[in-house]
Amino acid sequence: MIEQSLIFGPERHLVGTVTLPEQPVVGQVMLLLTNAGVIPRVGPHRVNVKLARHFAQQGIAAMRFDLSGLGDSRRSTSRLPTGEQFVADTRAAMDLAEQRYGCTRFFMIGFCSGADIAHLTALEDPRMRALVMWDSYVYPNTKAKLLGFAHRIRRHGLAPAFVKAARYFGAALQNRKVSAQTAGEPEGPVIFGRTRMPPREEFGHRIHSLVERGVEVYFIYSGGEPDWYNYRSQFHDMFREFGFVDKVAYDYLEQSDHTLTQPHAQAALIEHVQRWFRGRAVKVLQRADPSAADTTAAEPALQVA
Repeated sequence: MIEQSLIFGPERHLVGTVTLPEQPVVGQVMLLLTNAGVIPRVGPHRVNVKLARHFAQQGIAAMRFDLSGLGDSRRSTSRLPTGEQFVADTRAAMDLAEQRYGCTRFFMIGFCSGADIAHLTALEDPRMRALVMWDSYVYPNTKAKLLGFAHRIRRHGLAPAFVKAARYFGAALQNRKVSAQTAGEPEGPVIFGRTRMPPREEFGHRIHSLVERGVEVYFIYSGGEPDWYNYRSQFHDMFREFGFVDKVAYDYLEQSDHTLTQPHAQAALIEHVQRWFRGRAVKVLQRADPSAADTTAAEPALQVA
């Protein structure tokens, strides 16, 4: 494989690394990887580097890049809100790949906040054909809350667990009161490094629109926040009324933490993503027209026994 560092973007302020296969297998396709929170483009414990090189060995080009103001990239002089700027940065990476390498179809593996950027970019740009969303937004239902409370009891004991629960529900009640009086979104608990998430209905409709457009989406949740995501079918239960759960892939890697600290967790992730790519994503990425109907039978969501 060949690796090159690049400076790109309308202000020449973005820095990335492209990993090119010696013999491309799926032409015009590139994998995109970016920051997870403030972690540079190497990814949590260098998992982006490992993913880029893995796919390059499979004949798929990859680019990992730093968003504006993160890693080696300078801040943009634009006054766009942060989320919009990050989407613009991702589209700039796609523009570069198209102009320099002839890539017109993209899939993105996003970790935590990187997953947020991945799906927002796909909503705006039809060149983004497939997504892997690691520890994306989570909306605990009653079962998850009860299992989370049981986890807290096991971890802290009964009395501390009740104190923590009381503080959480008290804060949630206060946030609802504040939200009713202001136009701002309420703060919530920190889940997978986030204190703010879009309403479940809004996020559900976003994913439904992507799926209806033919974008292949794969959700993977770790065991890193067992207070909030803690059983295998929770994704189905969170989003079943939106009509897309049987059209996407989803998994729960219970033995992995949020930042993929352990080598076995990274190996499991790469194996799952590779299986998803071969079984589902490659069909979408090989189609010249993203709006063309797929005549193959729909496959069931990937799940680990």
